Amino acid sequence: MRIDISLLYGAAFCCASLAFCLKSVLASRLGMAVDAVAILGNATCGWSWLATRSLFRRESASRGDWWPIAAVLMVMIASAVTSLVPADGMPLRILDNLARLGSSAMLLMAVAAPLLDLREQSDKSERRFRILYSGIYAAILAVAVLAVDGAPDGSTASQLSIPVKVVCAIAAVFGYGLALGHRKRHPLVDPKARASRKPVASDPRLEAQLIMLMRDKGLYAEADLRVADLARLTGEPEYKVTQCITGALGYPNFNQMVNGYRIEEAKRRLVDPALAHLPILTIALDCGFGSIGPFNRAFKADTGMTPQEYRRQSR
Repeated sequence: MRIDISLLYGAAFCCASLAFCLKSVLASRLGMAVDAVAILGNATCGWSWLATRSLFRRESASRGDWWPIAAVLMVMIASAVTSLVPADGMPLRILDNLARLGSSAMLLMAVAAPLLDLREQSDKSERRFRILYSGIYAAILAVAVLAVDGAPDGSTASQLSIPVKVVCAIAAVFGYGLALGHRKRHPLVDPKARASRKPVASDPRLEAQLIMLMRDKGLYAEADLRVADLARLTGEPEYKVTQCITGALGYPNFNQMVNGYRIEEAKRRLVDPALAHLPILTIALDCGFGSIGPFNRAFKADTGMTPQEYRRQSR
């Protein structure tokens, strides 16, 4: 079973953030475990960078890319040593400074990670997602590090340092969860890999399988349907399924194909007198849309009218 690297790094980030919060709030009650919890919490910066990085790099591009993990582990080890051994000598003070510098650098790299190949992204929604993620991350970082740590001693900001940092840590974890959910619904596409991949010949069997799964089996009604699901059910690689969708079947992309089937089913239900009592939201959810907003936008893009207008017109 293939491990989802973004989920794995996200889990590590959540655990480190939890340890940071526990150490910040309950340090006096942790007893002998306080050092272990502090060491885990010190890894928050590194895991946040790896988690963010995994959201904006294709997994194939990250295979064999061992240096980021090595860098995080080195910072973790340095932090552990300086936490357990008093920094009363020059070597330990240097090590402590290097650990702090490494953690700060990883925070900045996490802000930059979504923007590194922004110009290569032709999808406007992907560009917005990257800019929004980086902007929110930078805002959390500015509040937690610059505004609080840089505050004068005795100031209100200084006195609220711990609760503010805890809230920022929770916000970062929550934000990553939302970003991870978005990435699962909108998988990352590498335009260079797509351009360099040799086109495959038309496969009538795969075409028939996809049509059967979508039209006859009603797979479009699954709200979290992905290309990987179709690849698993057909026994074909993801790239071949994608090429069949955009080639032989004639759809611009996977999402357009799925929404096309969903809209056709929604139109059928909206004009069915036996279903006139159903709210439009129910129809949208039954057809595979996660909420009413995307359904309304997709429906209007296809028909030129809202679902309400379409239903009224059919009466």
